[in-house]
Amino acid sequence: MGDAESEAAAHPHRIRRLVVQQEERDLMAQMEDVVKFFNSFLDIYCAGTVAVYSESDAVLDERRAASMEFVHAVPGVIMSPLFGRGRDLPADELAEFAEDMDVTRRSLFLVAEYRHPSWGALYGGYIGDDSSATAGSYGGLLYATEIDRELKIIAIYREDFDKVSPPVRWRHSQGAEIGDPGKPVAVRPLEAPTGRAAHRQDWESLRALAKSR
Repeated sequence: MGDAESEAAAHPHRIRRLVVQQEERDLMAQMEDVVKFFNSFLDIYCAGTVAVYSESDAVLDERRAASMEFVHAVPGVIMSPLFGRGRDLPADELAEFAEDMDVTRRSLFLVAEYRHPSWGALYGGYIGDDSSATAGSYGGLLYATEIDRELKIIAIYREDFDKVSPPVRWRHSQGAEIGDPGKPVAVRPLEAPTGRAAHRQDWESLRALAKSR
């Protein structure tokens, strides 16, 4: 019996504990990658929204194309960029747009990891709104999963204001129909929404549903 096998036989509980600790570190690193993915998308989203108000068609096209690198459209479903405007705007009209610009980078409030029957590991990114008046409120829910070993956004949901909250109810906007994702298996709370009490209560409830990772 080798030294490693002798160590394992002599201290099975210690070996198991080390394995569990390593698995937990791997899962935390995986969640960190998801957080970075969503934040990178929100950076592009903000740059694209600014371009709507202040940049040429060519720059806006670049921002729209960059945003679509984060997205995967399932077969039979069309997903389009989340920002845009009419083309060939006169310079004076674009200047007026720029004067009216009120764009805030959307916050990433929380990431929840789900086990979905169709998608497996599915991540929900709860994001803020993009205007200064409503930046502290929920502005959408992005669902992402791995497609060919790369994280991609496969669905976008908006708050269903016809339903009483909390809990906040979501309606399908673009992409795959996720349905009820179930209870999260892990969460990463990042920043609590402050714009509406119902959103803060929903955030607190999500945070309490699963282990923080």
